[in-house]
Formats: sequence, structure tokens, C-alpha cells
Amino acid sequence: MTQDTLPVLIADINAGEWAAHSRFRGIYVKRLLTSTDNALASVNVVRVPPGSVISRHHHPTQVETVYVLAGQSILTLDQTDAPFNVGQAAAIPMALEHALRNEGTEMVELLTFFTPPLT
Repeated sequence: MTQDTLPVLIADINAGEWAAHSRFRGIYVKRLLTSTDNALASVNVVRVPPGSVISRHHHPTQVETVYVLAGQSILTLDQTDAPFNVGQAAAIPMALEHALRNEGTEMVELLTFFTPPLT
């Protein structure tokens, strides 16, 4: 059985194009799995350049799980700041205000999971 005939989609983190994030200036996203691919979750890779910020926002109907692939950042959950660095993960409850800023000198790269998927 080849990948083309498998009953599931295998997404390659190294394939595909980076796009400017539709809401956050200077942030880039690569969509690995969308609601079309998976009715239960969507998966993205997000790049946050040094000095860039994902401003305060919330997801009213999704839980966001984030894993740091590279870099060092500050994650703000509600009103609390915490270091959020490579190898760490966070599960952000739906409707909780959150933000992330890259105060380091290296690119921050995040793997994000949304359940249910973003549309």
C-alpha cells in the first residue's frame, strides 16, 4: 500500500508553503491538517520571529494544545506570564484569553492542535 492509497492522510511538516497568518502580523503558519482532512482536530505549524507577538485572543469553541518545537517565548494565559520553551506543551481551555511573544533571538516554532478543528 502506498501513501496515495492509505485510508488516512499523512501530513509532512516539511512539505507545503508558509503563509502570513490572517490575524497576526509578522506571524507565519503552515496548515498540516484541516477540518476537511480531520473532523476532530486541525494541526498547524506556526513561526514567530524574534520580537514578534501573537496578541491576546481566545477560541470560543476550541481547546488549543501547543507544543514548542524551537525557540524560547513567553506565554500569557489570562493575566499570567510564563516562560514557554522548546520541549514544553500547554493545553489552553476554550475561551481563555492567551498570547505569546518571542523575546529571544531565535525563531519560535510551534505545533498547534485545535479540537474541534478550526474552520
